[in-house]
Order: sequence, then structure tokens, then C-alpha cells
Amino acid sequence: MSNSTIEIGSDSIFLPHYRGRLTEGVTYDYRNHSILWVDIIQGQINRVFLDNLSFIESIKWDKSGESIGAITLTNDENIYLACSKSGLAYANFKIKKLTYFFKYPDSDFRLRSNDGIIDPFGNLWIGLMTDFDLSAKEGGIKPEGKLYRITPDLKIDLMISDSLISNGLAFNSKGTEFYWTDSLTYTIWKFDYDVKSNKLSNKRPFFQSKLHFKEFESPEPDGLCITNGDEIYTTVFSTSTVVHLSKNGDILEKFEIDAKRVTCVTIGDNSLYVTTGNLKLDDFKAEIDSNDKSGDLGGFLFKIETGKPLNGQRKAIWGGKV
Repeated sequence: MSNSTIEIGSDSIFLPHYRGRLTEGVTYDYRNHSILWVDIIQGQINRVFLDNLSFIESIKWDKSGESIGAITLTNDENIYLACSKSGLAYANFKIKKLTYFFKYPDSDFRLRSNDGIIDPFGNLWIGLMTDFDLSAKEGGIKPEGKLYRITPDLKIDLMISDSLISNGLAFNSKGTEFYWTDSLTYTIWKFDYDVKSNKLSNKRPFFQSKLHFKEFESPEPDGLCITNGDEIYTTVFSTSTVVHLSKNGDILEKFEIDAKRVTCVTIGDNSLYVTTGNLKLDDFKAEIDSNDKSGDLGGFLFKIETGKPLNGQRKAIWGGKV
């Protein structure tokens, strides 16, 4: 496959009637053919079924200061695990409610959940980073982030410390190789993983965005997904680009979207679904208008029809009781 670039415009907007502030965490639930995503800043989870795109279901935290960084599947198709400001909650679409069931051990007010996944063994891996208000006050992200593994019986292990923006992550299908993004190192890192000892080893760079996006000041790799053949699709925040990488980390193709702040990508059947952030995401006086499809299209979700089998790895299911 050649290193081609495919332009993606307004005709690929997935839901023309919806536009968020900081849409993230896009997830395909293969069991009921739905697409889920979060608006991190709004503390809101959204779901739409592919056979009824006119109706979007939403669940939102009812208290200020909350956020949701990631969502994962559970054994109930109407209940999802929501990685929230200070711990884990269940998002129940049957009763439209979010309920905490686990708080991080330090419950540090400085940190919030960012990206997370379930590994092939039913454990949650969740990254924490400096919260929005503090990074704004202090002039940036501090190297205080963490990556936790949380087991179904709620045992917690610190896997990585002192990260900046813990972001997109994935395991190969066997659970022996782990990919993890620290966005402000401009790198997707790859590790070997042994589940019996729960040890990460042999850390090495898999993809270094600064080498490929030299014209951008801060090309931050963001949310990603993986295929059954260990190919990676990753967004690169601030570059408008989704990059398709070989299992060796070489660029196979690029998708350039009319939105600078691409945030996350997932595979649903043979389509790519991409979330984006609005350019005015932190200006709460600004109206986020779904009718305005001019200029930067940040805040919209995009659906990219590739015309080929993508062989996406199915999202694993949380092993805990719901």
C-alpha cells in the first residue's frame, strides 16, 4: 500500500445535527451496532444506533467539576464503564444515570481520567493527567500523570508514572504487546507485556509524530485503535490527520479531515469513526452550532468509508460485575 493522503470534508460528517465541544473516546459496540462517544468537558456520554441516526441518547453528570475521559463495554449492553474525574462510574442507559463505584486511591484533585481500554483479560487500563482548570492556571500540563491497571475485583496497580498526557492505548489480540501514547512526548510507545507477572518491559518508540509532521509545532498523537493484524489507526491532534500505521509503525495512508483537532478513531465494521474538538472548546460563551458547516469543523463526528475490509479488533469487555 502506498503512503496516500485522502481528503475528508463536510460530506463525511456522521451526524449533521450534532456538534460537541471536545468529543472523544469513540467506541463501536459490535453487539448492538451502536456508536458511543464522550464530550469530556461536558461530562457527557452519547450513544446512537446505526439503524436510527436521528436519535442520540445522552447521559450527563449532574454536578460541576466532573468529566469523562473514556468509556468501555461491560457485559450489559445498556451499561458502560465511564472513566470519570476521580474514579470509575457505571453509565446506565436504562435509567439515564451515572453512578460512581470506585474512586482512585489518591483521588487527587489535580488529576482526571483521560483515555482507557479493557485488556484481553478483562482488566481496565486507564490514564490520568492534569485536570483542565489546573493546566490553564499553571500554564501547561505537569509530568504527574499515571497509568493504572484495575482488575475486575478492583485491585489497582500503578503501571506507569510521571506521564504528561496518557492517551491512546491498545493491546495486540494475544495480550502480549502493549501500545501506549504519551501525547506530549509525541510518541506512541510499544512494550512487551506478561500478564502472569503483570510487567511491562522493552519500552521502545513505535511511532514518533514529530518525525512525520515537522511543519506542526505540537503534533500530538491522540486516540487510536488497532486491527487484528496489529495495524494502528491514530489521530494526531492539531494536524487534522488520522494516520494508518503498519505493524512496524510505518505510515500506510493518511486521512486529512476539515477539523484541526482530531481526537480519537475507532473501527466499526468497515468504516472509521472519528471524533474532533471544537476550536472554541474552552470558550463557554461561544455557541457550538451544528448548522454551521463552514470553516473548521471541529466538534463534529466523521464517518470515513474506506471501501475495504478493516479487520478491526473488537473492544474487550470489562470483567467486573455490573
